[in-house]
Amino acid sequence: MRFGRTIAGLLLCGPLVAGVPAPAQAAAPPPGKTGWKPCPDDAKVQCGKVSVPIDWSRPKGKRVDLALARRPALDPAKRIGSLLINPGGPGGSGVDFALYANEVFSPEIQRRFDIVGFDPRGVGRSHSVVCPPPDAPSSYPANAGAYKKLLSYNAARAKACRRLTGPLFDQVDTGSVVRDLDAIRAALGERKISYYGVSYGTLIGQQYAERFPGRVRALVLDSNMDHSLRNARDYVVTESDALEGSFSQFAAWCKTSVDCAVRDRGAVRVLDELMARADKGKLTDPDRPSVKIPPERLSERISAYMYDPSGWVDLSTALARLRNGKTARPAAAPKVEDPYSAILCADFRFPVRDFAELRSLAAASRRAAPHTRVNPLGWTDVTGCRNYLPRTRNPQRPYRIKGTPPILMTNSRHDVATPYAWAVNAARQIPAAVLLTYDGTGHGDYLLSRCATKAIDGYLLTVRTPPRGTHCPNEPPTLTRSKRPGFPLPGPR
Repeated sequence: MRFGRTIAGLLLCGPLVAGVPAPAQAAAPPPGKTGWKPCPDDAKVQCGKVSVPIDWSRPKGKRVDLALARRPALDPAKRIGSLLINPGGPGGSGVDFALYANEVFSPEIQRRFDIVGFDPRGVGRSHSVVCPPPDAPSSYPANAGAYKKLLSYNAARAKACRRLTGPLFDQVDTGSVVRDLDAIRAALGERKISYYGVSYGTLIGQQYAERFPGRVRALVLDSNMDHSLRNARDYVVTESDALEGSFSQFAAWCKTSVDCAVRDRGAVRVLDELMARADKGKLTDPDRPSVKIPPERLSERISAYMYDPSGWVDLSTALARLRNGKTARPAAAPKVEDPYSAILCADFRFPVRDFAELRSLAAASRRAAPHTRVNPLGWTDVTGCRNYLPRTRNPQRPYRIKGTPPILMTNSRHDVATPYAWAVNAARQIPAAVLLTYDGTGHGDYLLSRCATKAIDGYLLTVRTPPRGTHCPNEPPTLTRSKRPGFPLPGPR
């Protein structure tokens, strides 16, 4: 759902027809109203803004400024157009993505496109959703009373975030972001745009294509959300299955790599031993002896290393140190900016009747992932959205994307954040889509696979997709790879 944290711990108006929003009626800002100036962080990049209505159904009402960053094409004479980019999250900064684009995209893409990033409404420099420091009860309630406490906390926190943020808090759904994206297109003076979205950014791309198919030149959806997935059980189980499968790939690597610190004992056996200690309340953080590590927190630590196999040596060391009682991780500092739940819960509805049903979800997750048990990302999405908003503005629905040029979708076979099953199901519903499969592990294929990079670049330059059914081979972990300078993101997708 989102382009993930790095190994380091690195967003309607009118009636609906067949589940598809009606064409836009409100006027977009006229071209050129961006006020480009050199960015403070990099004078080679231009920073600007576009003003849009907070509520698109009230175009003359209050407005919000969206922050933009543009890295101009290095060869203006051969410029194709604007490539809009979004790194996911929800909560990732497209402005930061553009500032680092020279370290992410290939020289030919930089030569032929203006690379334009934007902070979606409610994110970063675009009036970020602001919340009090979190003080949440466990997202894994042990009984009905604890579950009730979690629901009360979710409602109270949303109320506090709404008070601190203002009216934008209730208008950060992806349907509204899609309207914003088209306003940015108009302000750039482009008749059509090319778009690269990764993780949660794929949802923006999918819904832009649904609403404005004639304004798409090329669309790359890397590591896909599945907005047609309607029930909590499927969501949690596919996420947990993805974590289990990703860990199995790590365990297989560990058996043959001299760099794996738990090679002799085996990664699966070590994890099972640690989980058993966590079940008994005996897994502690030696640097914080009073802190117990419950099973779900151990799963969370495992998950963080599955976004990029370049961190697998670090994961093996972390497991070894946990086993020997010599590891710890500093407590994360509270964050005041917190758009994640406001956006996710506006886009996804996860009905759970009661605590008994929640327990059945946990059991289903455990069956899908007997060693890693639960993918904390999927689980906390479900529990975090329970009682958070009074309604879901942009709920899941079947895809209705027609009239676009060919669309390139890509997903790794073992993606811990956006499971491969999501991409397969979404691609099946989009007639113009071709799904490219990377037969490896990780999140964000453009940086993981040279084969995927070549295919994505070729498509962006020519709008020609690879043949249907194309697979990119697994690439062994590049253990010295830098830690994704282009994606310093706060969110997990």
